[in-house]
Order: sequence, then C-alpha cells, then structure tokens
Amino acid sequence: MAHKENFTLNNFFEDLSQIIHDKKDSYISRLILGWHASYILTSDGRHGVGFVPDSMKEPHTARSIHTEALLSSTLKELSALYVSPFPQEFAAASAACSVLVPFSPDDGLPLDAVMPCARGDKVAVLGYDRDLLPFMQDWGWRIAVFDDRFAGRWGCFSQEDFSRGVREAEWVWLSPEAIRDRWLMSTQNILREKKGCFLQGPGIPALPELFSRMGITHLAAPVGSNADVIEAHISAGGSSWLCEALMWRVYT
Repeated sequence: MAHKENFTLNNFFEDLSQIIHDKKDSYISRLILGWHASYILTSDGRHGVGFVPDSMKEPHTARSIHTEALLSSTLKELSALYVSPFPQEFAAASAACSVLVPFSPDDGLPLDAVMPCARGDKVAVLGYDRDLLPFMQDWGWRIAVFDDRFAGRWGCFSQEDFSRGVREAEWVWLSPEAIRDRWLMSTQNILREKKGCFLQGPGIPALPELFSRMGITHLAAPVGSNADVIEAHISAGGSSWLCEALMWRVYT
C-alpha cells in the first residue's frame, strides 16, 4: 500500500479491489436504479443501497448491452465498476460495494449526535442536495455550496471555485460524486489541513481507515434491515435521506 502522504484515489481503488477479493460473492436477484438511490438484493438475501448521480448534471443514458452486462454480473463483478464515471455503472457498483463492505448499525454514532461538531464553522459542500441542506441549516453550519447546476442561484457557486472554497472553509462535505468525477483527487491534500471532512453515502464501502488516508475523517452512511421497505422506497424514486427504514450514522 502507498504511504499516507502519497495515497491517491487510484491507490484507494486498488486497495478496495484487494479487500473485496476476499468477500463472499453472490448472484443478483434484483437491481434497481431509482431517481435518488440504487438498490441491490442478492440471491443469498443481502441488500445494499447505492448512489445515483443526478440526472440534471449528466443525462442518464443506457445501452442494452451495458444493461444486460449489469444484470448478468455477480456482486463482485459489479463492484469492479466503482471506478467507472458512467452513471449507470457507478450506481450499480456503489450498491454492490455497500453489500460487500457494509456498515454496522451497532457501530458509529447517530448523525444528529455528531453534527454539532461544525456548528458555527464554515463548511464547503460539493453538490446541491435539496433533501440534505435543511439538515445542515438546522445543525447551525455556515455552508457554501458548489454546484455548476445551480451556480448563481440559492447561494450556490461554480464548482471550479470549490478548491478555493475548501481552502477558506474549516470543514468539507463530499458526496460519492467526488469519487465518480474524481474531484477528490484535486482536493485531498487540502483536506488534511481541515478540522475534518465528511463523505456522505449511500454507496460507500465501510472502510474508514482507507478513506482517512485521503483526508476524509467522517463517513455518513444509511443503515437499515427492513429490505422490503427500503426497496419499495427507492423503487418509487425516494431519497435515502427521507426513508423511514434507513438510519443515518457517522463512522470515523
């Protein structure tokens, strides 16, 4: 493994692949790509929730050959697509990773118990999330949101200014989009100088130590055991932030 100061996103993908190699594989019973999240149910009864890139940022397109390949893949084969920048593949892969390397509901802390850590501080947020921002305001964070889709509206700034925003902020909040579009590569050195950095799920593997080598100090992820309710919510286009069967916890 690379030393911490030289650890890159590519190193992360390589180490993740090695970790997943030793996990139990399975065939896929159901794969759902909803409006705001993805979902996988395996043939042995495991389930996981993944991240779906916003269609307003990049149109969702699919080719029949790609769809057929996803549906015929095993859990490990899907997880290998975590390096893919294509929305359809990343959505499926992120759900697979959450099955293979899951967070435990018995570990971590409730989201609301951790969030006061940044009360009154400047927080640079990559990506506008309508369901998430009200929570941040309730936590007393002084947020600056960077998102090209809404630059100039609702106090949002262009993403090209995100590196500057990170330098000026005390905390940083990232979504899995920072992995998919490689924004994490351009900011990880600055992240280590901050009070902390949150990486929000769903669709991130439960590997706090590995993420910490890129400057990420907190992983926020949803956990839940009621697979039927979670599947129904995501199938109907629901957000993981608003699903009653999912509890958000923070892991360090």
